[in-house]
Amino acid sequence: MKLTETAEDILEAIYILDKVKKVVRVKDIAKQLNTKMASVVVTLKSLAQKGLVEHEHYGYVELTPEGKKIAKNIHERHQLLFKFFNETLGLSSEVAERDACRLEHYLSKEGLERIVRFIEFVESCPEGTPTWLTNFSYFLEYGTYPESCLKKKIELKPVSELVPGDKGEIVKIGGKIPEKQELFKKGFIPGTQIIILKKTPKNMAIKIGNVEFNLDLRTANRIYISSLKD
Repeated sequence: MKLTETAEDILEAIYILDKVKKVVRVKDIAKQLNTKMASVVVTLKSLAQKGLVEHEHYGYVELTPEGKKIAKNIHERHQLLFKFFNETLGLSSEVAERDACRLEHYLSKEGLERIVRFIEFVESCPEGTPTWLTNFSYFLEYGTYPESCLKKKIELKPVSELVPGDKGEIVKIGGKIPEKQELFKKGFIPGTQIIILKKTPKNMAIKIGNVEFNLDLRTANRIYISSLKD
């Protein structure tokens, strides 16, 4: 069901108010959204026709079961976006709230799902907050890269620059998401050790564990390793 931005805001406002008030009135919704009561009444009429709210003229406003389901989803989407902007990107609560309000109406279902999965990963990873996210927070605070980032940047080399006999540990995979996923499926995972077997002007033969792979130089240039000492 396609709803306008105003309609979604009103459904969410009713959902929130219903948790703290015994009854919800038009004036409560207008105050919550900082808008005019007349505007709320017009939208409520449309929502009632869609079977999402029950509203008698000058009476109380209630969500129908379907309306409550939609409002709950809208509210959860809002909270997730706020959390992403506030806790992950480090925006202030005020800015995060404003941006969440603006973006929640336009973000695709796929985009929202990806943010949800991202937050789940960050919170559930047994290693705690990823190192790169901690480094990002440092970068936001001081405007410069932490020493560990600068050191690693110097140490990292793309596989394409290596020669037969060189070996190292995969640290980073560059490129687009589908390309990364294909490499992950083949075993090119950060932390995995590789050794260079052969190299030609166009291709490289490498070994991961007991498995050998042939890579074109373009692909090899997206795989970064730190050298391993004998």
